[in-house]
Amino acid sequence: MNSEDCSVTENSSLHLERGQKNATANPQFATQHEGSLQVPIPCAVVNVVLITFLIITLIALSVGQYNCPEKYTSTKNRHDSSCSDDWIVYQKKCYFVSTVTRNWKLAQNFCSEHSATLAFIDSERDMIFLKRYVGRAEHWIGLKNEDGRTWKWSDGKVFNNSFNLTGSENCAFLNSTEVSSTECENNLYWICSKPFK
Repeated sequence: MNSEDCSVTENSSLHLERGQKNATANPQFATQHEGSLQVPIPCAVVNVVLITFLIITLIALSVGQYNCPEKYTSTKNRHDSSCSDDWIVYQKKCYFVSTVTRNWKLAQNFCSEHSATLAFIDSERDMIFLKRYVGRAEHWIGLKNEDGRTWKWSDGKVFNNSFNLTGSENCAFLNSTEVSSTECENNLYWICSKPFK
């Protein structure tokens, strides 16, 4: 298709004879009517395809921005937070999920070194988020039964039975299906938490 194929021609009573010659010489042009603009059929198809493509692209970008805002927003705020890059921000808390295993005490020490504690779960939202995030692997949380009677969080607060805790050992762990307990000397992954500042 050359540039002459996509040119727009005006058909008026002054140009009727010339238009008739063009119509017979070039079958790409539609039937001519007096006073109408003629656009070659291939150009019209190309224009419709391009406009359709642009509309679909704009819709896809706007849907992507709505569904995945973190991909389209500045990451400046992430670096201004009190959470390091390897920590996760959720519900005004910073979480660290380990990729290695340790016993409960060493896991708590790691968290303390990062101004955090083993995860403190104070809402159902936090629980759902952590269960989804950790999957099937068992992760220490900051709940411990030191005296054999009273469960306490790492910060000393008494556990208020806000969720079901199974098992009969002294240190609590979480996975995607439950919160349970096991021996504190077992090596598990762990989750640290601290307030987002």
